[in-house]
Amino acid sequence: MEPPEPGGGTRPQRGGTRKLGRPRVAAGRAGLGRGATMGLLLLLICLAMPATSSGELRAFVVAHSHMDVGWVYTVQESMHAYAANVYTSVIEELMKGKQRKFIAVEQEFFRLWWDAVATDTHKQQVHQLLQEGRLEFVIGGQVMHDEAVTLIDDQILQLTEGHGFLYETFGIRPQFSWHVDPFGASATTPTLFALAGFNAHLISRIDYDLKADMQKNKKLQFVWRGSPSLSESQEIFTHTMDQYSYCTPSQLPFSNRSEDFKKYA
Repeated sequence: MEPPEPGGGTRPQRGGTRKLGRPRVAAGRAGLGRGATMGLLLLLICLAMPATSSGELRAFVVAHSHMDVGWVYTVQESMHAYAANVYTSVIEELMKGKQRKFIAVEQEFFRLWWDAVATDTHKQQVHQLLQEGRLEFVIGGQVMHDEAVTLIDDQILQLTEGHGFLYETFGIRPQFSWHVDPFGASATTPTLFALAGFNAHLISRIDYDLKADMQKNKKLQFVWRGSPSLSESQEIFTHTMDQYSYCTPSQLPFSNRSEDFKKYA
């Protein structure tokens, strides 16, 4: 199944009245450190349970890093303002409960934290969390690369650098992509990720009308063959996030100011 290439709609993805919001999670030890304006975000996925008398839903909260490299602030400014404290507080909080899990995305900030901020204790804890499967690296590149203007050589280079660090440091290779925030989706990216050995690809920001049609017709999941010439050799299972993207549905009170959020944190 090869859907139309996403991202070519008439509505701008950044800005405008239909842009999905970006909720931020609280600063502080249970969150990400003071001033962390682009730290831990919550993705809330609600899946219907088998019919019950109470009509309950089962909710999965996936904690993940989301720190744009070089957006608004320089890398150094971001590290000083919030990024360094993100990983410090995340590791410390993960160690407080076996049920807690986290996925890390951007290697640029993690590598700087690992080399310049992390203590020996933090590093031991990271190794432990990886072995327990409670910390996972997704994509594993230096960044979550843009899909509109970046050259394929640059995409390969940043992915190679990030994967090299993870393999040399932890002996691991990421299994999944996590492209929740690039504005649009090109066929080049799933082709590259399939050839890089990823087992699945995740996207979010595509044309609004296309996403609505895919959701209506239950086609948010598909096998993407980005390159007709390579065909099955590079196909990859792809999941498109629904209209809530990586944000919390507005009708659910998951926010840093909510008492309900504090109960589940």
